[in-house]
Amino acid sequence: MSQNASSGDWIADAADQAEAHAFAAKGPGATIVCASGISPSGPIHLGNLREVLTTHFVAEELRRRGHDVVHLHSWDDFDRLRKVPAGIPEHFAQYIGMPLARIPDPFGEHASWADRYITQFRDAAARLGVTARWVRQSEQYPANTYRDAVKTALTRRHELFDVVSRYQTEKLQERSVEERRADYWPFKVYCPVSGKDDTTNLAWDPDTATLTYRSAADGQVRTTCLDDECIGKLVWKVDWPMRWAHERVDFEPGGTDHSSPGSSYTVGTDVVGPFFGWRAPTYVPYAFVGFSGQVKMSSSRGVSATPDFALGFVEPALLRWLYLRRKADAEFQIDFGAQLWRAYDEWDALARKVDDGTAPPVETRMYERAIATSAGPVAHPSRRISFRTLWTALDATHGNLDQTLRIVATTVDDPPDAATLADEIEPRLTCAQGWVENCLDDDERLAPKTAFDPDAWAALDAGQQAAVRRFAAMLPTTAWTYKPVEDLVYGVPKLEAGLGLDDKPTPPVRAAQRAFFVALYQLLLGADTGPRLPTLLLALGRDTVAPLVTPPA
Repeated sequence: MSQNASSGDWIADAADQAEAHAFAAKGPGATIVCASGISPSGPIHLGNLREVLTTHFVAEELRRRGHDVVHLHSWDDFDRLRKVPAGIPEHFAQYIGMPLARIPDPFGEHASWADRYITQFRDAAARLGVTARWVRQSEQYPANTYRDAVKTALTRRHELFDVVSRYQTEKLQERSVEERRADYWPFKVYCPVSGKDDTTNLAWDPDTATLTYRSAADGQVRTTCLDDECIGKLVWKVDWPMRWAHERVDFEPGGTDHSSPGSSYTVGTDVVGPFFGWRAPTYVPYAFVGFSGQVKMSSSRGVSATPDFALGFVEPALLRWLYLRRKADAEFQIDFGAQLWRAYDEWDALARKVDDGTAPPVETRMYERAIATSAGPVAHPSRRISFRTLWTALDATHGNLDQTLRIVATTVDDPPDAATLADEIEPRLTCAQGWVENCLDDDERLAPKTAFDPDAWAALDAGQQAAVRRFAAMLPTTAWTYKPVEDLVYGVPKLEAGLGLDDKPTPPVRAAQRAFFVALYQLLLGADTGPRLPTLLLALGRDTVAPLVTPPA
């Protein structure tokens, strides 16, 4: 067993607990089952992804330790549709109460409502390196996989109520506990007429395994034999612990809504042992994940913060790291706006520290978990080019890939041919293209001036004007690659102060550098800030820059 309790490695700590659970419940050498589950009731968002990735990370850590591990993911597609999400035609309200797997795909592209969102998520999960045993409850229940457990729940329904009711607030109940106990049913039938769960259970005969119920659709009383078929499902607070026992689960995370007193996990912990003969798995609560930033994509289907959406702008290994770097119970947002480049910069900085051996051990482990799984590497560029450089070049060239690659080539030593360079910087190049097209606000698009601006020039002070004149004079003889241009931008204020290009700037020179940068931004873009100046200059090109910064004689 790992000794990580004080290491700050939350994944290793969770794996320790799963290891201990499996050893106590199954003995040494047994398969460790790590579970996750999602109801595909609509677009599966970045918060749901946290459940799957948390389970995946813990399962991977256990595999690294040499255990036989299963990541079992349940699709709760036998759940009822509760409401119609935004972006779905209103007439789909007619399907409320039906299982998600039996409702048509709103856009006619998949076999069912559930298939649409499952397929979308599984494709994104594969890109993120997630492999799992995908289990659909719409197949498990009708196959009568849980027959014995369902019969137990029905036979002991009043005892189940006694457990569930412990966590109910009596002051909020309209009926007495005795009335509610008599009417409690842990199993809901889907009506063979309407297809919905608009049924009322009337009686259960354990000797014949026969359930009697009434259908609201036509008022008819019907029976079903649980030995022959299963046309319904257990209610959630019984279903979840039942499946813990059936699958012999050792670890499963859950959202904070499942973690409070009286929540699903608390109730399930009390139910699983006495009724299904298992012990509750170890548990990690996870917090909300949101997104921010302007997104210009729009359609009748709306825009949701789904994993496949995020992967349009965030390379897979980086997206994994955004979840790895924080404990599961810490909320965070993924910014798809102008600050996305900061996440890339932090990611690249970590990679450099790992490369040179200066990253702390826990950060190194998180990096290694981000870029590879037991099944192989996760997509990330073999050559790291600043995301800011890429989007600036793409924006300045209006998305021209050939011109962008020529600019990128100036930023690296001994650049390869364009095709090789493009391969080396994927998938970041494609992410930057998607971001410029869909997330870069119109107000932040590069709009260089078309001619020298005398008003902007007149607004500069004498020091700024002198620095710009020197800069313009040195432009023709400066090699037009990243390092020489960077040296020029930072060096002109040093030369103006009587220092050499290689001298360290003094505090007054740093202030002069900032003023000089503002002067260039004003002359080039009409703003005080913008992309990194060396990248901007290279993207615009010497022939464009020179006339914009050269005042008339």
